[in-house]
Amino acid sequence: MEIGFDARLISSLGIGRYISGLLPALAQVLGDRLVVFSRRADLALLRALTSGRGRLEVSEASPYRIAEQSAFLVRLLRQRTALMHFPHYNLPLAYPGRFVVTIHDLFSFHYPEIHSGRVPRAVNRLLIATAVGRSAAIITPSQATAAAVAQRFPSSAARITAIPEAAEARFTPDRNRAGESAWQRYLGIRPPYFLYLGQWKSYKNVPRLIEAFSQLLRQRTDLQLVIAGADARHPEVKALARGLPAGSVVLPGHLPDDAVADVYRGAAAVVIPSRAEGFGLPVLEAMACGVPVVCSDIPVLHEIADGVAIFADPNSADSFAAAMLAALDHTREEGRVQHGIERAQQFSWRRAAEDTIAVYERALTARPSTRSKSE
Repeated sequence: MEIGFDARLISSLGIGRYISGLLPALAQVLGDRLVVFSRRADLALLRALTSGRGRLEVSEASPYRIAEQSAFLVRLLRQRTALMHFPHYNLPLAYPGRFVVTIHDLFSFHYPEIHSGRVPRAVNRLLIATAVGRSAAIITPSQATAAAVAQRFPSSAARITAIPEAAEARFTPDRNRAGESAWQRYLGIRPPYFLYLGQWKSYKNVPRLIEAFSQLLRQRTDLQLVIAGADARHPEVKALARGLPAGSVVLPGHLPDDAVADVYRGAAAVVIPSRAEGFGLPVLEAMACGVPVVCSDIPVLHEIADGVAIFADPNSADSFAAAMLAALDHTREEGRVQHGIERAQQFSWRRAAEDTIAVYERALTARPSTRSKSE
């Protein structure tokens, strides 16, 4: 029986990392059973990720657009796979087939300000409720997200499986000092620096990080804060950065993929001040690279980094400033770093794919869902 996989979001920042991590192992195990739906521009990338296994089918229906609810629906109906896996909640509302969905978070409900208005917020909530309500099975990247989904949609609890993500193979502690220096010169970075890598949405709490760093500068004027990413919807990040001494905060934009591991490894610490996360992949990647981690004291990050990270209160700049200062004590942090490397090695995309395929097999034998679109 063929398994379909919607890879149209392969080029997006968050979901794309999930798709690119999971697909190679899925293709290796499923082989000819796998049918991957792709936009034409991504075909070469997906052929490389799947090593020519399975079959690629083209759909130009843009995610979150009307064509997703019409043209993509028709494409799926013609293909008639035994099971579809939608790696995000944006699926055709009228799709009648059996499917598995990955719900990465419920931030549309918990942080409504991330949407540009009432209509986009309502649409996203409808899509999530439909995906959860009609799915044969639900995958989440963490136990914390699984608990959040079960709490908001009680009838879904028995269908949820938490399957952790993993760091890609390029994230290792092996130093490439020439590469690190080259990227630092190119990006305008100078050690010692703290690194933030992620989105700038409100729950990511970037202004709090800048506030904490401003306190550190009173003690250590040689420090630098690197805030990777960009988001024109959050001008406050750039405004706050401009308020600090020239050169102390670097905003390099979205990092080239080839640069990420070297920029991680050159950092004094990676800092994640989020008020919430669906999983927290940058924490795991930093651990795999042998870099100290300072992160928010929230349950989802304890799942990854308990006993490794220095945890701080996401509501307190003082707490983060103290934790960042502690991370600069390299002698003290050696044990944490080694523990982090070993801990990161316990997470595997191959294991994630095997666990995902086990969800597929259970979903294929489950009774068809009769649940409504919302609860």
